[in-house]
Amino acid sequence: MTENWSFNGCALSSRGKWDVEAVIEGIGIPKFRGSDLQVPFQHGKRWIKKRFDRRKVVLSMWIKGSDRANLDDNIDAFLKAIGNPGLHPLNRTMRNGELRQAQAELCSEINFVRKNPGYAKFALELELADPFFYPIEKVTDTRMVTSSPFAWTHANEGSAPATAMVITLEGPLSNPVLRNQSSGVWLQYLGTIASGEAVVLDTKYYTCLQGDENMISIVKHGGDAYWMILNAGNNSMELETDTTGGRVTLEYYPAFY
Repeated sequence: MTENWSFNGCALSSRGKWDVEAVIEGIGIPKFRGSDLQVPFQHGKRWIKKRFDRRKVVLSMWIKGSDRANLDDNIDAFLKAIGNPGLHPLNRTMRNGELRQAQAELCSEINFVRKNPGYAKFALELELADPFFYPIEKVTDTRMVTSSPFAWTHANEGSAPATAMVITLEGPLSNPVLRNQSSGVWLQYLGTIASGEAVVLDTKYYTCLQGDENMISIVKHGGDAYWMILNAGNNSMELETDTTGGRVTLEYYPAFY
């Protein structure tokens, strides 16, 4: 099975009209944003934690027609399909059939280089504000808290760290603190969650809700500016609570380079 791409619902492999010849840029680890600190009167620089920057996906493509007029018609059809401004889904169907999706923007010019009257080549350059690809299906990991501390191993299937997730704490739990020993990040809810009640923490938007009530004032975290980080591969998780018997659920889309 071949790898296929689509952007804004337009298949970039329309057999007989246009197709992707090669992926020039955009697969692999994106560059980091930020730099180490220069400290006066000290050798070298002081290392600081860095974040991944936005990145580009550049596809080398060809487009053809039966003659010059038909080529012009196909170029118009292609530009009409992909030319809407804004963020749109960029789908990458892997050779094993797995679908991964990013949000991309067409923000660079397209120049068609005619090789003959019915054939032209060009580069499609797309920019990803969020540099990762994500699967369509969400991962859900639910654990019964039968002891304190309660430890388990969570396997992050992605190739990149996951930071955007929804963590649901269901009672009975009291002052629960969730730690990832692998990344050194922890998150605590300073309060009691009764049986039948739940607290929902969104680590992407930094919200904490118990029903409709905003409980952000009693949330603590440490180890990073992110509320939680799941490294690629196995993560040693631990939940400590003054009251056992509840549940903890992690929900997220694994991130891929």
